Amino acid sequence: MLTQALIHFPTFLRTYTLLKESQWWSKEQLEEYQLLQLKKLLNHAYENVPYYTKIFKKLKLKPKEIQSINDLQKLPYLTKEIVRKNLGTLKATNYPEHKFQFFSTGGSTGQPLRFYIDKGVWSSQLAAYGKILMDLTGRSYFDRCVLIVRSEIPFEYRSFRRTLVLSSFFINDKYLPLFIKKIRKLKPKYFLSYPSAITNLAVYMKRNNLEVFPSVKIIMCHAETLYEWQRDLLEEMFQCRVYNRYGLRETAALGSTCEHSNYLHMFPEYGIVELIGKEGKPVKKEGEVGEIVGTGFHTYIFPFIRYKTGDLGVYTTKKCPCGRNYPLLKRIEGRVQEFVVSKTKQLIPLIGVYGLVATCSPNVKECQLYQDTEGEIILNIVKTLDYSDADSEIIKKRFQARFGDECTVKIQFVDSISYTKSGKYRFLVQKLPLKFGICQM
Repeated sequence: MLTQALIHFPTFLRTYTLLKESQWWSKEQLEEYQLLQLKKLLNHAYENVPYYTKIFKKLKLKPKEIQSINDLQKLPYLTKEIVRKNLGTLKATNYPEHKFQFFSTGGSTGQPLRFYIDKGVWSSQLAAYGKILMDLTGRSYFDRCVLIVRSEIPFEYRSFRRTLVLSSFFINDKYLPLFIKKIRKLKPKYFLSYPSAITNLAVYMKRNNLEVFPSVKIIMCHAETLYEWQRDLLEEMFQCRVYNRYGLRETAALGSTCEHSNYLHMFPEYGIVELIGKEGKPVKKEGEVGEIVGTGFHTYIFPFIRYKTGDLGVYTTKKCPCGRNYPLLKRIEGRVQEFVVSKTKQLIPLIGVYGLVATCSPNVKECQLYQDTEGEIILNIVKTLDYSDADSEIIKKRFQARFGDECTVKIQFVDSISYTKSGKYRFLVQKLPLKFGICQM
């Protein structure tokens, strides 16, 4: 690992140096940089990636005809299904075989997606963005921190015991007293966690009237949708700012909130992000929802060009007071599969739904929605000993107020809520096959 880090340190340094400067570029400078990077990427894909050579020829299109970022729309989308079927032809032929490192997504919404990354280079580039995010949030490599991530063991210490790693699989009533004791002893400056995991920690502490951690100044959430009720709860409980990071392993888009607002700043140096509406056209209205389509600049070995992420974002023309001229998203709405289908086939977003359950009764430890029939929701609840019929009635009334006659809810009790293989929590297990734009929102 050390040898690899030393070999690829110039890549890290070059990327980090660029980001330190470019974050303060004008909008025109950023767009000029993006167009230059796009042209380089498309020329490379046309000349060295069999899949894209075939696509360009089929369209009777040459890379030089892409003269603006808007011209990118002349190319078709890349989907997960296409990647699975063209794994071999999406590999760049001008890379030696030893440079290809097999990689995959966590498969939190179904079958993992397998693809290739540039061995060593990819992680060095990503580390540079990670360092910029640390600078932005006031963190350093030497700060004590708590990481809540996927792990098969409940806890471990890393980096000379400055980092306490907790497993998201074990954030439950059995292990939380021990975890809280270890957190207090460590006195961390920040948390880096899945939103669901640290929310469960906060709910447990609030339910048991436990004192918070005064040393914690920063919470960084990632890898799951961070809902506003979660942010509010975390900031109320821990009395610190909650940051949110958006990204995907396919390296097609990356964004983060900054020190001044909760807008997601999408890194233009990382790639081009399009927001595509239900009719297949770019979203241009304030507050409108669209699917995030990303074109990554760090994926030459296995290009992701106009990649449909399955994530939904909310468009905004607002400017952030931080002074960066990055494209902004008002928020991430969730994934396509994170919508409930009503009796009238409408897609209903989950905004406010989890908070509706978690905040209306202190006797709900955990909960999860399940749907396999339009207009019907099953709510699985892990209850405390104090849970009663009165709690169920309150929850049903809240659901009725939220959904009206569009959905009925059935409560059933379970011993535990299952997590994905990557240690993430899924609030909704959606078994209905959904595609953005098929159902009316």
